[in-house]
Amino acid sequence: MTPLIEKAEELIYQVMDALDPTGTNSSYYKEKFAEMSDAQFTKFISNDLALKFQVRPFEIDPKMEDIEKAAKIIGVPLLEKIALPYLYKDSKGNPVKSKECLVIYQHIKKMKQFITKKNAMSTDISKRDMKTGLLISDDKNGKTSDREFESLAVLGLDKTMDELSRPRADAMNSKSVMYNTLNVLGQVDLKDLPNDIDDVLSKNLLDAYFLGSQLKTNLISDDYHLPITLKDRKRVTEREIEKK
Repeated sequence: MTPLIEKAEELIYQVMDALDPTGTNSSYYKEKFAEMSDAQFTKFISNDLALKFQVRPFEIDPKMEDIEKAAKIIGVPLLEKIALPYLYKDSKGNPVKSKECLVIYQHIKKMKQFITKKNAMSTDISKRDMKTGLLISDDKNGKTSDREFESLAVLGLDKTMDELSRPRADAMNSKSVMYNTLNVLGQVDLKDLPNDIDDVLSKNLLDAYFLGSQLKTNLISDDYHLPITLKDRKRVTEREIEKK
């Protein structure tokens, strides 16, 4: 075995042991490589995605610290600064850099079936029933399902739930501000979006149904009136104050 091949094998074992403290993966490749000549090893390692990490649920399941350790061994940075030229450029034309963030490189080529998926799934959310807030027609399967929301709740992703149930759903004023901010700045933060209690179409409809059934809720207000009545009353009050 040449020193170069020996060094390559040792690197593979180090990375596998970092990802799999049980040593199962490194043992597998040690047995596999032991039967290979240098020429066979070179041919094997030259194949696309030659090395495959075997996972066993709850036993061989790398944690983030294992992944960080393995990435450090092969010199791959998990956090990188990203250039954002659409946000700002200095006088020399150099783009501003972001803070370090997690970057994932997708090395798998786009499959031909992707065009079929695009034709079968919604890529827009513009067709909406403005009474119920539900997506309709070709866009109706673009909504977030109950099972997806349940999964987010189990994972504790409250902010993601807020985003998917308000600006990216039927909170039309919040959605408008989000789109405008994205067009101007290229990015938007959830805390910068308005969060009016009466902005969601579906919530307004449900509140109206409850009121019509003589059932009082606090979905929209603490009063026995529709939001439009309260807004009219507020405008009248503000006019009276201005006159005084």
